[in-house]
Amino acid sequence: MTTAQVLLVLVIIFATSVVQSVAGFGFALLAVPLMVVVIDLQSAVIISSFVGTLSNLLQSWQLRRNINRSMTKRFLLATVVGSPVGLLLFVYANQSALKIVLGVSILFGVYVLSRGLELQHVSSWLDWIMGVLSGVLLMATSTNGPPLVFVLQARKIDPSTFRATLNMVFLVSGAFGLVMFGLAGEVFQSDVNMAAISVPAMVIGISLGGVLRKYVQQDLFKKIVLVLLTVGGVSSVLGGLLG
Repeated sequence: MTTAQVLLVLVIIFATSVVQSVAGFGFALLAVPLMVVVIDLQSAVIISSFVGTLSNLLQSWQLRRNINRSMTKRFLLATVVGSPVGLLLFVYANQSALKIVLGVSILFGVYVLSRGLELQHVSSWLDWIMGVLSGVLLMATSTNGPPLVFVLQARKIDPSTFRATLNMVFLVSGAFGLVMFGLAGEVFQSDVNMAAISVPAMVIGISLGGVLRKYVQQDLFKKIVLVLLTVGGVSSVLGGLLG
């Protein structure tokens, strides 16, 4: 990896860590599509998984009092079910096609949420379905957030619980994903080194985001979520078309 590539990855890690801290998600959703412009998809996924998991560890500890534990358990169990399929897609599927499908799905979710979809009273089956899909995306693209964000937004979960629950799910599922990648022989020393170099940029980004988060009210929070999903969806589609 050249010096220019390293610097660009560091900038991406910093910026997306700020977003993650403010919104509770968005790190992999934005980091992976941006990094694939600079490095290959496999490296972007592994680096994002390492740095994102450490980021989630720090934030889960800070936000631990607001975690919705019942939803967290459902999401994590469903993630385990979906992850083997995602690993097979990561190893064997056409990556450009995966990114396009992911992007289109995200944009459809944005449209539905922007129309005011409310699912507070839908039973837990929705959590299980979206959790399985999240597990598939975790291993296939390292971008497992959109299905969970869709559920939490549609259920009108408050921002504090939203951030805390997502970070705990991302922490456990991210660690699980790294183990799966390691067992499949997809983790390389160069990616581990880049992830380690990126840690200071991530910590600074989280700290800045924690300051900014105090000024984000519920209405603004919803708009930020929809904007992030839109940017992530468009980036994923463009990455697939241009990849």
